[in-house]
Amino acid sequence: MSYCTKCGAELKDGAGFCSACGAKVAGAQPTAQQTADAPDCNKWFGVLAYLGPVLFVPMFVRKNSTFAQFHVRQGFNLLVFWIATILLRFTVGLIPYVKYAILPISIAICVFSIIGIINALRGKMIPLPFFGDKLDLLKLIFKA
Repeated sequence: MSYCTKCGAELKDGAGFCSACGAKVAGAQPTAQQTADAPDCNKWFGVLAYLGPVLFVPMFVRKNSTFAQFHVRQGFNLLVFWIATILLRFTVGLIPYVKYAILPISIAICVFSIIGIINALRGKMIPLPFFGDKLDLLKLIFKA
């Protein structure tokens, strides 16, 4: 069993890149699939995953990329919360002062999107705060 020299995460046998931080494994010759799955090759697809409905581009273009699909799942959670916030705003938000209670949720979704974009650009697969590692709405909704 080997461990990443950069972050200490456990490495799969024959891995060319660390699945946690994206660092290249010293002395390993990555296969063509591992090279295509490297975070460096998929950073911009990870960024697209946090831009609302645009997340469907990396969802289908990079189906076999662990890195891109991780960020697609995180971005999908944010998209569902964003749609729910819009629906709340147009229904319950008509009640005076309730719409101001919805505003912090919208701001939190924007902040989480920015955090996700930064993680994708750094080549990291870090779950978003609060629900990123506990909630997978894509799997729950589509049984994927």
